[in-house]
Amino acid sequence: MSIQQFNGKKLQIEAFVQPPKGLTSGKFRDDFKAGQALAEHEILSGWTSIYIESMQQSYFNKKPQPIMALAYPVNTVAEASVSAGTVTAALAPAPVTPVVVTGATRIEAVNKPVQASPAAAPAPVVAVAPAPAPVADNSAQLKLEQERRAMDEEKRKMAQQLEAMTQMLAKLQQENAAAVAAAKAKEVAAATPEPPAKPSQPVTYANRKALVIGNDLYTHVPKLNNAGADAEAMAKSLEAVGYKVFKHLNLDEKKFKQAIRDFRQNLSGGDEVLFFYAGHGVQLGNANYLLPTDVQGDQEDQVKDDAILLQKVLDDLEEKKTKFALAVIDACRDNPFKSKGRAIGGRGLAPTSAATGQMIMFSAGSGQQALDRLGDNDKEKNGLFTRIFVKEMVKPGLSVDRVLRNVRNEVVRLARTVGHEQTPALYDQAIGEFYFRQ
Repeated sequence: MSIQQFNGKKLQIEAFVQPPKGLTSGKFRDDFKAGQALAEHEILSGWTSIYIESMQQSYFNKKPQPIMALAYPVNTVAEASVSAGTVTAALAPAPVTPVVVTGATRIEAVNKPVQASPAAAPAPVVAVAPAPAPVADNSAQLKLEQERRAMDEEKRKMAQQLEAMTQMLAKLQQENAAAVAAAKAKEVAAATPEPPAKPSQPVTYANRKALVIGNDLYTHVPKLNNAGADAEAMAKSLEAVGYKVFKHLNLDEKKFKQAIRDFRQNLSGGDEVLFFYAGHGVQLGNANYLLPTDVQGDQEDQVKDDAILLQKVLDDLEEKKTKFALAVIDACRDNPFKSKGRAIGGRGLAPTSAATGQMIMFSAGSGQQALDRLGDNDKEKNGLFTRIFVKEMVKPGLSVDRVLRNVRNEVVRLARTVGHEQTPALYDQAIGEFYFRQ
């Protein structure tokens, strides 16, 4: 037999066996091909199958496996040379004996005929000529009877061996089939990614509070596309780093001012506070105003009355003696009033100043426009500034001022890829080190 590959391991086995006594190798082979299978054929076939199954089990169990010795009514000795050691299997008409074969990459077995001792040699079959014999001399008849009994005994032993081999082969095949199934199941399990663990609820810190507002649906000035989505993304990221978030979308004047009042009532001295606004904003004089969804904008004084003064929001935070306050304003878009008869305000927001303990960041510098998209092929639902901000703020070990500077650098870099200048403005009067996530 020759096995070129075995479970991914290269292996070659060569075995040469003597035919049963009285048959030539050619006759033994030709009889088998002609369908005249003898018990010896079955034993050889069974032994070969057991040998292969044992090698397979040795591979799975990583240890030597016992196999059954091949017993023919001939006198031969098999010498098996193994790279990991040497084992010898007696192939004789003795009772079945186990042979231990170690798992090796190359095994060569050669059966060599040897001179058997008189005691071990089976009695030869002698043909008796039909010659008349004296009635008193029954020695020939006794001899024939002995030979018949010897042959019957040999057949009985061979049948026993064949039955034992059949049982052993069935057992090995069953065990190996189970091992193969287990190995395949293990491979499938290894190739199948584990389902992601359910995210644990983020820890909310009592002294971390955030007011998040996003206005898209304006009634008298152009609507926006990203402000609501920006507010949603910011609220989610703030919750992930431990803020208690008060989120509002599409607030008219009355609800906008009420949301600010309610938030102020929830603040205590020593809190870490963040205020985020995405929507329309406008510079009137030297002040910046955040626009509710129902702003009219026919006259500048009307806008001042209806809109929310950013400085008022910052003053409220200072009055509450917050430990740290950060205002993030993504409102530097086109002037929503430029189509009016007399333009109100201009592009972008006016420079501002932060009180002690505060940081302020605008999505674009004075006179600049904040990009919602990086060209027509940009499918992101968030504006350029916010999409970068929410990614940077959840990185552990970065101080807040480092996060803001990283955001500014990345916004500048990406805006320039489409030929646009956008440099987020940063005003910093914070004292100490603060972190979104440590």
